[in-house]
Amino acid sequence: MKQPFQYTKPSTYTTATYHDGNGHLSGSIRFNTADVRPETQAATDVSVYVEALVEAFDEHLNGDGWREAAMEATPCEFRPAGSEATGQQIFTMADRTVTFDPRKNWDNQTVEKGEVLAGSVIFTEATDTALAISHRVTILDHNIQAGFTVQSMEQTAEKMLDDITYSAAGKVAAILTTAPSTESFSVAMPTGKPAEIAEDLIDILTTHVNQTVGTSLSDFVILLPVSLLAVLERASQRAGLGDDVESHIGAGIQLYTGTNHGIFMLPKLFTSLSYRERRDGNIWRIEATRNPNAQGWDLEIMAEVDIIANGMVKVKLTTDGLQTEMVAFPMITNIKLS
Repeated sequence: MKQPFQYTKPSTYTTATYHDGNGHLSGSIRFNTADVRPETQAATDVSVYVEALVEAFDEHLNGDGWREAAMEATPCEFRPAGSEATGQQIFTMADRTVTFDPRKNWDNQTVEKGEVLAGSVIFTEATDTALAISHRVTILDHNIQAGFTVQSMEQTAEKMLDDITYSAAGKVAAILTTAPSTESFSVAMPTGKPAEIAEDLIDILTTHVNQTVGTSLSDFVILLPVSLLAVLERASQRAGLGDDVESHIGAGIQLYTGTNHGIFMLPKLFTSLSYRERRDGNIWRIEATRNPNAQGWDLEIMAEVDIIANGMVKVKLTTDGLQTEMVAFPMITNIKLS
């Protein structure tokens, strides 16, 4: 039994209003002094929401599942902190003439083209520009205080991961446009119905297979603008494969957003991404910081990756083969749709 004049602070309250149609409002406020259930309080606590997001991102991005998915999407490595990216040494499969910056041989002749013989070794190294992935979002208190559900949090996390993936791939595409080992072709954009356009795009990819680094589309990862996905999906649907674009094309795909740099064909055996591990062994750093000015939390997700896409090969500058020169070897095909 309560003591006289003892006051219990209400923990929750509800309001009810009534409008009689003549401009008169009436209502009531009802307080509840019972203990608030933990799940009710958590569903309106912004700090709980942010903490759950950070834990979910950390568990996923720094877990074995993400690394396995990353290796399936594109060839990649995860190297210890402080170490250098691992270059590759791979033998060519076919003869090829390579065009390069003019070089002088011992006979004072200017050489602009050289033949790379089958069996020559291609050395791959990192591009001059590495990629620092950094995405930040501000979660405002008033957006969460109305409550949230597990499903809404999952949808938010999935959307954020997609945005990070597509944006990072767009930055990779921008770096590849200026890489010495990228060979560019300009092709007219197909026209017609979506399914027809998709089939023409697949034909374009097939005819631009670099036989030196692959023999079929399955030897490549296709980096393409997200705007082309719906068109390719239509062709997959017509072929009875649903939305399985990769099975229809016969190659893995990676979508990107941002500036449209065209389509890139990345040979699986000759290119890779090199993710830098931090000193704690994690690839990704996820930080949440209170932003009092915005009355919210700043959530930032960061990682660093090197792009192993510069191919170098020895080319003979003299017929006797005594004088050779290391030149850039075209491995990546960039198809610009005009």
